[in-house]
Amino acid sequence: METDCLEIVNLWNDRHNTRSIVAPILVEIGELTMSFDFLIQHVSRTANLPAHLCAKRACLLMVTESWLDLEPLFLVTSLLADDRRSSFV
Repeated sequence: METDCLEIVNLWNDRHNTRSIVAPILVEIGELTMSFDFLIQHVSRTANLPAHLCAKRACLLMVTESWLDLEPLFLVTSLLADDRRSSFV
């Protein structure tokens, strides 16, 4: 898994030795993922723009939003730019 949140990566790496409130959740995730290779790594925000835009949008929403049949307009450009096969930039 990739995230632009370095704090989450650090919490994951130190989940057995921390008193953080999320440590039990991270330990449980670790137990659930023991049957396959699971890794959390940090990537720069620019390398993870679509995820960053979704998180930013979620922080601004006052209601639940879902996209079933339509790509959200705020993501279309970044998704196209993120697609290496795309000639769109």
